[in-house]
Amino acid sequence: MFKVNPMSEFVADSALEPLASASTTAKVALLSCGLGNVNRGFEVSTARLFEAIKHSQNVKVRLFTGGSFPGGTQVPNLPRDFLLKTILKIASLFNERRVWEFAYGIEQVTFASGVIGQLIAWQPQVVWTKEAPLAHVLLALRDLFRLKFRIVFANGGGFKPSTYQMFDYIQHLQATSYEEALKHGIPPSKMQTLPNVLPWIAPTISREAARASFGFAPEDWVIISVAAWNRYHKRIHYLIEEVAAIQDENTRLLLCGHPEPDTNALKSLAKRKLGNKVQWHTLPKADIPRALKAADVFVMASLEELFGSAGVEAAMAELPVIMHPHGASRILSQHGFEATDLSEPGKLASRLQQLRATPADPDALKHLANSLKSSLSEDALTERFINMIKQIADQ
Repeated sequence: MFKVNPMSEFVADSALEPLASASTTAKVALLSCGLGNVNRGFEVSTARLFEAIKHSQNVKVRLFTGGSFPGGTQVPNLPRDFLLKTILKIASLFNERRVWEFAYGIEQVTFASGVIGQLIAWQPQVVWTKEAPLAHVLLALRDLFRLKFRIVFANGGGFKPSTYQMFDYIQHLQATSYEEALKHGIPPSKMQTLPNVLPWIAPTISREAARASFGFAPEDWVIISVAAWNRYHKRIHYLIEEVAAIQDENTRLLLCGHPEPDTNALKSLAKRKLGNKVQWHTLPKADIPRALKAADVFVMASLEELFGSAGVEAAMAELPVIMHPHGASRILSQHGFEATDLSEPGKLASRLQQLRATPADPDALKHLANSLKSSLSEDALTERFINMIKQIADQ
């Protein structure tokens, strides 16, 4: 049976045995059908994981991507954005969200069809992904071709246990989903809690230069959000409305993310409510620290969030963070963070105005940042991930 780490999320994993000195090296395939085309949390976290383990002597890793990405193997597929801009463009006018989901599903099915031949040729013992539909197609293809690789599903999207209970192993990003899976009846032997690898590299650019790079004046008060531009999950509409409610000419909103079907409507809303006080940027992951450096406060407006890498990174950057009580805020709460109810109109605006009037204690922000950097150490998490892969491969 697989070993499992303790329920405590971010402590050194003493329960796992040391890496075995086996004669063969475990082979793991990391799959991300959107990487190279979009920059959501799924894609960014997969890229970071690859960077963290690609030079390890204990595993051989290959990254399979839907777009062109350094170090990755590009897999033929029909990307969601291509479909939405061409054959599904008219359909998306009637129901943007449903058509987007359909396009994303086509992307995953075509990606699975394209990658299976490469998996047959390379013969990894473990295939890892964060995308549940993709994992289901791979499961069917594995049975069809009588392949032997094990599927590790990293539950980064808040999927319910009934969605992933059939996979060989589950990587939970935090304890909330682990506990839910236990209650559902999934045995501890086939899952563990292991968060995203979050390397934090402080930008060398000065705060003044970072702000100037976005055109902010010294007197501007900058609110940043790093999230996909949608209503249904990230609640960008709520964020826009709340910032607009603040009667302050120097308040600015910096939105860093990736377009989704309802982005045009959100941009129209922002133009009406905020005029030129809002900026939209799709940045490479290496530029996010610069954006955080330019800001005064970070907001995550979603009501449901499993891990929330962007919020953790903002805290590591020593920014005040505002987020709703959920799985992601629970990660920070272990280190003294207090969440804010964002479920109703006015709640976020009130909290922002409070922070503007009474800035957060810099010493408290630094303490939270250092605590997170220690508990989410890249070296420790990378070793735990490699250990997990080797144990699964050895079964």
